[in-house]
Amino acid sequence: MKTTIKYYGYDTLLQPTDWRAAAAVVGLCKYFDHFRIDYKILYNVDEKPENYIHGFDGIIYKSESITEEKYLDFVESYFEKYMTHSTILSILGNDEFSDEQIKMVNDLVKSKTVLKGLLGKTKFDGTNKAVFISTIEENREEIIKTIFKNGNNLYKNYCNERLIFTDDNSTCRLRGYNVDKDRKTSILGFCFSKESFDANDILEFDFIPFAFSNPDMRETYFVNNNFSVETLVNTNRVFSEQLSNTEGKGDKNKLLLVLQNSKDYISYDVEIISKSQDDAFYSTLFVRLERLKKLRELSGKSLYLVKKINDDYWFNLEKEVYMRCLNNVLLDDVILRMLKFYFDDNSNKGYIKSRTDLLIDINISWKGNKIMDEINSARICGFKASQELIRLKSSNKINSYKQKIISALCAHDYDRAKEVILSLSAYVGMEFSFFYKFLENAEENKDIAFAFASALTETNSKNSENND
Repeated sequence: MKTTIKYYGYDTLLQPTDWRAAAAVVGLCKYFDHFRIDYKILYNVDEKPENYIHGFDGIIYKSESITEEKYLDFVESYFEKYMTHSTILSILGNDEFSDEQIKMVNDLVKSKTVLKGLLGKTKFDGTNKAVFISTIEENREEIIKTIFKNGNNLYKNYCNERLIFTDDNSTCRLRGYNVDKDRKTSILGFCFSKESFDANDILEFDFIPFAFSNPDMRETYFVNNNFSVETLVNTNRVFSEQLSNTEGKGDKNKLLLVLQNSKDYISYDVEIISKSQDDAFYSTLFVRLERLKKLRELSGKSLYLVKKINDDYWFNLEKEVYMRCLNNVLLDDVILRMLKFYFDDNSNKGYIKSRTDLLIDINISWKGNKIMDEINSARICGFKASQELIRLKSSNKINSYKQKIISALCAHDYDRAKEVILSLSAYVGMEFSFFYKFLENAEENKDIAFAFASALTETNSKNSENND
């Protein structure tokens, strides 16, 4: 929340009362530090302003410190990698130019509408660099502002680009919070009263893009641990650094891997705000410490499996498990999907089975069920039943029974699952000791049936001896 104050020459207090204000605080701190502008942290001053909100830290600063000229200078420095004009000026710093450099300058000019408008009629030939340099320098602020506000991974990703560095807006400038003021807005207010709608927009929200993690990622993140300004700034700095240093495919996978290794700076429940370039809104992931500890326990477990389902969706086992872990969701549906994958790929049956067995063990630990003895019994019985079917020259029935059990479990038809298991028990002439626990409460102990179905595999005699 932004508050006007009178405090020894300072006139503004911004406290991280929600994630938007918290992100603005982080962005402002970077801005102030860049220009070495003096500001104070609320928790670090002995005498507090009269009208501050108790329970929240904040920053105290002079509103006159925020100017559009400084803001654009900061943009140019912070997002230098994406400032096309800076790349052009860097090339033009040479005395001589190769054909490749000449072509690069012309291509860079064409890549941005604002540069094309200023320089499009002038082609760089290696002898007219003074024209390019002077044109860029004379129009520097316009170039920076246009590139920044229209960048899909820059301002435009977070805010309405038409509202950059504006004040007193009728609605909040952030994506997902912004409303077209020219359309009917009465439905936003209480009892269809337009006057009762509170936009809650401040100029400081323009600093939110600087608070989110790595702009080179399609999905960026902000950790809202607003216990204090110092932890807020330091956590997001370390978080961004770890994202940059994490190898892996997919921004969400990087996020999950970083969370696994975040015990040094995240040791409490936190809110993570994400913004994807594919979405016109922000998303929230609330990470509870209890689930974060379980996520860290998964570190080192081999969960890699990526499988194409269709042109629009790839199944990523590691991601599926990690997201369910954080959201406190069990793995029942993932296990069933893995059991069905077993029939899709003859060359990877063993690999899929081992991952399925691992998922079952993880699922049991998350549930807290004391059924590992029955799980081990189910696996032994499944293996022995498979060997007996092979001995009886009925190996074709292994997959038949497996499919019937999995189909029943997918349909939550536990009576049918019991019938199939009893039928198999009678066919091979074996008593399944695990069955009584499953019979007792099939819904609660479905992992026993998962383990038994997974253990039904066609194995040769050599593998049989090794497994025994």
